[in-house]
Amino acid sequence: MNLPNKSEAAYRVFHMAHKFLNEFGIHWLPVDPYEIINKQKSRWKLKYVDQVAYEIGKPEQYVLDHVMRSQDGIAMFDPATNQYDIILNNSDSIPQTRMLWTTVHEIGHIYLGHLGNERTKITSDMLSREEYEQLEFEADNFAGEVLASKWLMRQIDIIDENDIALICGISDDAALSRYKKATEDYNYVPVNVILTLHNFEEYLKSVTVCRTIDEFGGFAHYTYKNHETQKLPKPKPLFLRRPGTCPYCGQEKWLSLESNFCIACGSALKPGLQRSISCCNHINHSNAAFCEQCGNRVYRIKQGLAFEECEIL
Repeated sequence: MNLPNKSEAAYRVFHMAHKFLNEFGIHWLPVDPYEIINKQKSRWKLKYVDQVAYEIGKPEQYVLDHVMRSQDGIAMFDPATNQYDIILNNSDSIPQTRMLWTTVHEIGHIYLGHLGNERTKITSDMLSREEYEQLEFEADNFAGEVLASKWLMRQIDIIDENDIALICGISDDAALSRYKKATEDYNYVPVNVILTLHNFEEYLKSVTVCRTIDEFGGFAHYTYKNHETQKLPKPKPLFLRRPGTCPYCGQEKWLSLESNFCIACGSALKPGLQRSISCCNHINHSNAAFCEQCGNRVYRIKQGLAFEECEIL
């Protein structure tokens, strides 16, 4: 087998990873490979070590040592059914971060075309050392770019590897590797990356959220406050007031007739309203300084760092 050099392989895998992200409509972090496998259930089947052990009537250690020949996972192709099995070690001793990486690594073997009639599984004893290391290198690069694309990390403006681990659900070691990739110098943005960033627009867009700073948890350092507008010396008289305009600061944009408070200065726009003691979790216009619903100060942050995808549907 003629093996490409590492640079050629990494370039191909990079493009295949973004093709995968686009093909499967991935647009939020962390990536959920189990949902992807479920969508491919006509050809991809996820199994766990204890399940396989039960099916073949052997101990779990036998499956690890003789079926998988790995302590983490394996992807296998069955020519008779034209199906792929992904077998994972779901032992309590395996961290979820490691299982996540292993799952996408094994998906990489399938998606990159490493498996077929002539190579039904990838183990070190069935391949030459060079071929085995090459295929593992490619699958690892695929997993890294799918789970924590260096271009997405740059758009998020990640601060360090700890943020990548928290955002993407990967291990500290994997996060450090991705941080190094994300902070390298690049002269241009590849075309397929532009499509990926477009797909992640909702995740990456800035929103202002009515929460206390503590409610942002580990992402609090990604928040900031928009400047509040200074109030006029005295409110505009009734005959000069227009609907959708704040009489206390003159704000004319981004106010609606349903707004309780001015998003620019925080003044009550309806008689008898008082600012709420607690925050209401309302998503305001990205330029808001105050919540239009309850009048509290709001924080600006990328939407994906504040909400899970299901929370904004």
